[in-house]
Amino acid sequence: MERLLRLTGFNGLPKAAPQDVLKHPDTGETLYVSSLALLKMLRHGRAGVPMEVMGLMLGEFVDDFTINVVDVFAMPQSGTTKMLDMLHQTGRAEMVVGWYHSHPGFGCWLSSVDIATQRSFEALNDRAVALVIDPIQSVKGKVVIDAFRTIGPNSLEFSFLEGIQKTLAPTQESRQTTSNLGHLMKHSIVEQLHGLGKSYYSITISFKLTVKEQQMLQSLHMKNWAEGLQLNSFEKITKNNLTNMQEMVKMIKLYNKEIYVLSKKPYDEIGMESKTEKSKRIESKTEKSKTLSKAEIEAKQVGHFDPKRHLATIANDLMKDNIVHELRSMIDATAFQ
Repeated sequence: MERLLRLTGFNGLPKAAPQDVLKHPDTGETLYVSSLALLKMLRHGRAGVPMEVMGLMLGEFVDDFTINVVDVFAMPQSGTTKMLDMLHQTGRAEMVVGWYHSHPGFGCWLSSVDIATQRSFEALNDRAVALVIDPIQSVKGKVVIDAFRTIGPNSLEFSFLEGIQKTLAPTQESRQTTSNLGHLMKHSIVEQLHGLGKSYYSITISFKLTVKEQQMLQSLHMKNWAEGLQLNSFEKITKNNLTNMQEMVKMIKLYNKEIYVLSKKPYDEIGMESKTEKSKRIESKTEKSKTLSKAEIEAKQVGHFDPKRHLATIANDLMKDNIVHELRSMIDATAFQ
């Protein structure tokens, strides 16, 4: 221990008790991500699967507790400074508020390389944010995304040593939460093993949409009344009918084979038997099959291909498509005669 203290430049242990410092790291910030930036990050991340991608986030620091991200652009660019100058020429006065990268399929956390990259961004701006997005686990209605910021090297110093400017209380946690905004998100054990709460902490993310952005996204998959009257080509309908009929014939053969297998005797007896014994055995098996046929069929169909259900699905789809096609053709013939 003394050798470790000599190597670190400290000659002795402190004589007085450590003093509590009231200035703790503040984590009550909220990162607001626009819909345009979120869509561009998801598109960039999905295009790079299975490799990780990286980019810069543009926005502004509104106040001490609010960060707005309005746009992003991918890296590496031919020149980041040149890109920002071109944005200023077009009237975009946003600054770089952080960076983002993707973790395709393995969650949101920062590796040692990511922590080093984030600290290089924080050397330029203390409030820079590292955003991690998972394009594989993200589905419609739920985006797997998280934002982080490093706690800083001061938290790793020896709090019991004398003569050091300490920023953390020796008896307190490494950080404190000073805001109840947002919902409480439970982090996984993988994130905690990679240094969450020790080397970096999480920041609340919110998605704020304007009225025009809401109208644009709501009208993206909107259907109008004319789509129901659109008539498909007869050649396509004929080809689909032929394919469905072939599938129905295949399902009927499989279903007949399944009925034949279920109707067979469950075991084969070896040896000769008299006609009376054979008739008695057949009668007992018939009664047993009548009482347990439903349970046996359900037990045999668990985890296996069910041709009866697929046959019903194909038949229903075939009838529905042909009925709709006939109605559309009748409406078109009446309207244009």
